[in-house]
Amino acid sequence: MGGFFLLRLAYAVVVPPGGDEGYYWLWGGHLQLSYFDHAPMVGWTSAIGRLLLGWTPAGLHFAPVVTSLVLAYGMYRSARWLAPADPQRFFWLTLAIYSASPLLNVLSILNYPDHLLICFSGLSLLQMGQYLGGVLRRDERVLHLYLGALFMGLAALSKYNAVLLAGGMLVVLIAEPGLRRAFRSPHLYLAGALTLAMTLPVILWNSEHRLASLEFHAEERLIKDADLFTPFTLVRLIIYSALIVSPFLMPGFIRFLFGKLPDGPQKGYLLIARGTALVSTLIFLPLAGWGAISRQVSPHWMVLSFLPFLLVAPLYIRWRWTVRLHLIWGALFALLATLYYLAAPIPTQFLGISDGEATITFGQDQLGAATKSAVEEHGAELVVTTLYTHAARLAFGMGTDENLVTLEGHTDQIRLWREGKDDAGKTAIIVVPGSPTPDRFAKYFDSVEDLGPVVAERFGYELATYHLLLGRGFRP
Repeated sequence: MGGFFLLRLAYAVVVPPGGDEGYYWLWGGHLQLSYFDHAPMVGWTSAIGRLLLGWTPAGLHFAPVVTSLVLAYGMYRSARWLAPADPQRFFWLTLAIYSASPLLNVLSILNYPDHLLICFSGLSLLQMGQYLGGVLRRDERVLHLYLGALFMGLAALSKYNAVLLAGGMLVVLIAEPGLRRAFRSPHLYLAGALTLAMTLPVILWNSEHRLASLEFHAEERLIKDADLFTPFTLVRLIIYSALIVSPFLMPGFIRFLFGKLPDGPQKGYLLIARGTALVSTLIFLPLAGWGAISRQVSPHWMVLSFLPFLLVAPLYIRWRWTVRLHLIWGALFALLATLYYLAAPIPTQFLGISDGEATITFGQDQLGAATKSAVEEHGAELVVTTLYTHAARLAFGMGTDENLVTLEGHTDQIRLWREGKDDAGKTAIIVVPGSPTPDRFAKYFDSVEDLGPVVAERFGYELATYHLLLGRGFRP
């Protein structure tokens, strides 16, 4: 257990952001009710990391470390009723299994909305499980209901997937005869109102921005001319999910979904956990086979299919050797992934293979320094790049996203921040990966001049090459 935590901590204090991580990090400097791509919590918590630890990898990963510890504490408190015979052993075994799952390991340290969704969804499931267990025993304890609703609201402020929690709860209340009596209690509706009220920032932001988030997820992400059904992507998602959650946990996961439920104190949790997992799975598997969006569906979309199981995995794993193999699988993944980043690009240089990720994650401080120098030298008023992921990495390297503009790809939050600003006619430093010709940007500027390459290095090895250009007379 300690080994997994130390590897995460090493990653947290050394590795700068990838494209999406850096993008969400920028939101922390522009506090809003919500944001274009996701609900606001990742931006709000990024602001806390910036305030406490500055523009550093530690500041970037501060919130994920905290949410991991908070969820672990929730698991510790819940072990007393999930496994009353031996709660200490159950807690440590559950935490080890959870930490060794590559999917949960990765999502629990990256500054994505998912670490918040995982934390608050887990806490909500555990509290709702206690409440439902009380309803089954006719010993209804509404404090757990309201806490579950509170955490469900926080999950909804983290990522839109949290609607699956409400869906799982509703399905279970309808399907389980012993729980239908909960519909007669006013507390159920008051708790629902609490969760809904907590989503008000998202509702207000979208109402002010012409339902921009809904349009983005429902239209802009779709591939218009794709095939109706693509079985290959569906099969790929299933195989990839089994590998990244852990192939050694899959038999237990199947028993969790379809096995007989015990009548012990944990039955309430198992009901809502199974309901949530089934709702999530039955939504995302068809999406993975629908050509219009199939290429975007990935295992982390299905985290609410697997999280409910991982919080009680010891109840469904029958053999010790399965646990040992799972821990070895997770330890190898965590060790290799961490070393890949901490030592980049030495491992890939040594093995003679290409590196498409770590080489662009590091070196942004060097690119940022070169960009700031060019801005000062040429009196530029804007820093322009292509995609939002390039812009986010560059901004982290510069330590600011002031006057940052993106030109290509779909609409993003950075472009929304520039709306209403008079950028026409301004001079810009254009920063792009590779070796583009000035002609590529001719339609955006009156004139474009090549300023030459910037080569980022680490440990004496070349990481990546970028190009700076000078654009005069910007035409937004």
